[in-house]
Amino acid sequence: MPLQDSPPPRGRGRPARSPVQIEDMRLHIAACARRLFQAEGYAAVSMRKLAAEAGCTPKTLYAYFAAKIDVLSLLWSEVFAALFDQLDARAAEVADPKARLEAVAHGYVAYWLQHRDAYFLVFMSSGLTRPDVEGFVAKGSPRARFDLFARCLAEAQGSEASDADLKERTEALVCALNGIAQALITLSGKAWSSPQALVRRAVAGALT
Repeated sequence: MPLQDSPPPRGRGRPARSPVQIEDMRLHIAACARRLFQAEGYAAVSMRKLAAEAGCTPKTLYAYFAAKIDVLSLLWSEVFAALFDQLDARAAEVADPKARLEAVAHGYVAYWLQHRDAYFLVFMSSGLTRPDVEGFVAKGSPRARFDLFARCLAEAQGSEASDADLKERTEALVCALNGIAQALITLSGKAWSSPQALVRRAVAGALT
């Protein structure tokens, strides 16, 4: 994400901030932004409003983040890091390849169901453009962590598969899991089958 790596400019006689202080300020701004985005929506929050919430001037805010999308990108990265840290830990605990794939798939859907505010922040923030999203995805780190599904699927299949086939199956599985999470979160009034049953179907389809 396009965050500023160098310390913000300082006034005459003001000591330079340490890297720890700079990172702390970024995280403070991000935490303020998350509260505002969840309460008012991403599109409704200006950089000026965010600066006021963070207790700094707009000039100071722009010294840490070049644009509002950079703040949201940091929040997205935090969400995906927390999600995949959990999934990696879960995968490491399960020895059987098929059971490991199911555990990761269940964990993925369960995370969004348990963190609905994070789901809305990532998937349903308004006021975004296609380049905003593509710019985040192009950074590579969250995208690379989805490779966990490909690895687990390849091990669960237990046979050689072409790269193209594995890619297609992995993408279909991730799309199915995202669809399950979206339906259960946004259409909660419907009497859906249990998340566990839906995920098992999705995994079985990916292995067929």
